[in-house]
Amino acid sequence: MAVSTEADFEALWNYNDPAGTEAQFLAVRQSLGAAEDHARLMELDTQIARAQGLQGRFADALNMLETVQLALRPDETRAALRYELEFGRVLRSSGSPEAARPFFERAAALAEAAGEDRFAVDARHMVALVEPDPARRISLMLDDLEFAAASSDPAARKWRGTLWNNIGMAFHELGDLDDALEAFETAAGFWEEDDPRRALVGHWMVAWTLRLQGRLAEALATQEVLERANQEAGTPAPYVQEELGELHLALATGPDAEDHRRLARIHFARAYPLLQEELASDPDRLARMKRIADGDEDD
Repeated sequence: MAVSTEADFEALWNYNDPAGTEAQFLAVRQSLGAAEDHARLMELDTQIARAQGLQGRFADALNMLETVQLALRPDETRAALRYELEFGRVLRSSGSPEAARPFFERAAALAEAAGEDRFAVDARHMVALVEPDPARRISLMLDDLEFAAASSDPAARKWRGTLWNNIGMAFHELGDLDDALEAFETAAGFWEEDDPRRALVGHWMVAWTLRLQGRLAEALATQEVLERANQEAGTPAPYVQEELGELHLALATGPDAEDHRRLARIHFARAYPLLQEELASDPDRLARMKRIADGDEDD
């Protein structure tokens, strides 16, 4: 497989399948043996490490990154900043967010100095994500939004949806559902423009917040639209099914209560097998889902 441009391996990324992505990266790696390929090889290895980290193989990822660090040459700026960024990501994912912060800060500084805005926004947003105070996190993300909006790099501007989504999550932590909803609506709007595949996630966040606000009819209407969209796309969308279960459970009052309870059981039964692995660290949530799906407890 010939490799000549950044897109050759960037386009192989499938964040829902890090193992498959790693396998494709390793296949690309076999073609990078020439001396002039060294910088590309170093950059690719940082992405192999990221794929390993997403699989929870943190020791493998750190070993790969340490090998990159030893082999980096002074003029390989992009590979160097991606090394810093991915080392920080592995540390954060493995439970050491404070240790990750200086790696993200160095990645941001290197990227900004090199005019690599897309990586600068990525690194800056990771600095914000390891900030424990949600109010401070919002402030950092707003600064990141200004940076992204001012960039001439379209890839940097495409971060706006993600940044607004993260701001919405921080408002949730603060218990401010009104501002969270506004942030999620803004995120969905940017994703509609920049990354339509992620717009469905943005609309799910909006509907989730509507449910928490008690605006059940609006939330239900949105989740039903998402359910149909995912059915048409052939994707299972277990979190949509879980939310539909929650909504029907909350609506189980009055003369239609039994119908809503029945629908809640159906949706939780669809969600449960698809979320068993992903929610393994949240056994109470899974157990509740299964109880309701089995009709053992109406909650």
